[in-house]
Amino acid sequence: MDSELEHIFRRIVHSMSWIFLAYYFLPTKIYGYERSILFLIIVLIILFFEVIRVWQGWQVFGLRKYERTKVAAYAWATMGAAIVILLFPMHLAVIGLIGMGIVDPLCGEVRFHTPSFYPYLPLVAYWVVAAFLFSVLTDYSFLIIVFLSILGAISAILAEYPKMVFDDDFLMVVVPVAVLRAAELILS
Repeated sequence: MDSELEHIFRRIVHSMSWIFLAYYFLPTKIYGYERSILFLIIVLIILFFEVIRVWQGWQVFGLRKYERTKVAAYAWATMGAAIVILLFPMHLAVIGLIGMGIVDPLCGEVRFHTPSFYPYLPLVAYWVVAAFLFSVLTDYSFLIIVFLSILGAISAILAEYPKMVFDDDFLMVVVPVAVLRAAELILS
């Protein structure tokens, strides 16, 4: 069983997925290189460390015991962040990363402490976060914001459910962003 300190540490790390958004504050060129290239190098360094960690069976503080032999949540989140930042519009990457950072830890806590509120409380939380960010980052009409926010919330919570090859830290970032982008393209 994980210690309480590891549990809290893991929740804090999950809630910091927004840190990847620092990408947008960097100059487009750094030492003559596109920021996307440098970002990919950082992502590859993280993933290279993850390959070594799994291969060697290192148990790093905060990781769940089963992650000793599997790709850890932070690596999945890193891959999801790279995909949404590099392939989708900024407003959607912001919604996906902040949404996951708030709602994924909330899902775990609600399921444990007040299961009768799951998935309703995380669903409403994602909807509020998405609606606020859409209203700040886009010029969409009120009805479009409400529709997209509900769509994003539903797709994020559904993405949190599957326990398959892909971790929910990846899916809760990529799935809602992809669904929202498809909806934006249909609505435009």
